[in-house]
Amino acid sequence: MTRQEKNLSPRQQEALHFIRNYTAQTGYPPTLREIAAHMEIRGLHAVRKHLEALMAKGYLTREKGARTLFAGSLPPDAVPVPVLGRVAAGGLRESPEDHTKTWFVDPDWLPEGPSFFLRIRGDSMKDAAILDGDYVLVSSRPDAEPGEIVVAMIDGESTVKRLSRKGDRLVLSPENSAYPDIPIPADADFRITGVVVGVIRLPGR
Repeated sequence: MTRQEKNLSPRQQEALHFIRNYTAQTGYPPTLREIAAHMEIRGLHAVRKHLEALMAKGYLTREKGARTLFAGSLPPDAVPVPVLGRVAAGGLRESPEDHTKTWFVDPDWLPEGPSFFLRIRGDSMKDAAILDGDYVLVSSRPDAEPGEIVVAMIDGESTVKRLSRKGDRLVLSPENSAYPDIPIPADADFRITGVVVGVIRLPGR
């Protein structure tokens, strides 16, 4: 919760964060029914009350149209973050695709320094709550501590795994018992391109 959101009730914060997240990922805001479904509210009257409170407190603005009702929900200092295609969370695969699109994100959600999104392909990290089709927010940096989940490249192929150390060797470990560890050979062209700092699952998945 940011300092300026302390005047919101927990449910108002939940509604606001959902609207911001949904808008950042899709480029347009959710409908009343989508907000109600996310908040597990049966009727739309309670949703309207929360949104009226958010508008009265200056967090949302009203415009015409079902999909433009809350277009002012992103902060004016929203930061563009590139989406760099897909990365494997299974075996090793080709390097992530080139920049495919950009999402605008609340700066309070971002790590220090450059960052980017990658879409996950595969289920080797499911026990870390990273599922096939999810987007991971990655802090772009060339090093990591054992225990962190990293985006790594070995001999030009990329994967998302947990970095660990076994003896004197670094290992990329899955979070799914169906997959084996990936030892990093001493002579491999190995590098870390970033550390996973967040996961986004789009509505409807």
